[in-house]
Amino acid sequence: MTQINRKLLVTLGLSWVGFAIAGLLITLLFPIPTVAVLIDRSYCPPDAWKQVVQQYDTLYSQHQQKHLKIQQVVVFSDLGEDVLPSIPSGDEIQALSTYGRQNLDHRSQLATQYPNAQLLSCPT
Repeated sequence: MTQINRKLLVTLGLSWVGFAIAGLLITLLFPIPTVAVLIDRSYCPPDAWKQVVQQYDTLYSQHQQKHLKIQQVVVFSDLGEDVLPSIPSGDEIQALSTYGRQNLDHRSQLATQYPNAQLLSCPT
């Protein structure tokens, strides 16, 4: 009976090692995509701002489910830009105030600075 237990333990051990190697290979071969989120906080009517927040909520839920990784969030307007220190929730984005005018030059400059970026802006 001792030999049967030993074979069972060896089989189980090798199975777990195989699963661990398979998991490692999957994470190396199929990495989670990373994005930066650029949020244009130029003036936006409250109803239109809700659409921006809904788009961010979609990205944030994908981030929480580990379908994608939000590397950083940059909020900007014609007065400047801020790189947020942590990944905010949708409620925190909802609470942001919108001000200023859209600056397309600044937007395109940020898009080149962050090549894998998702741009969220007020629908026009």
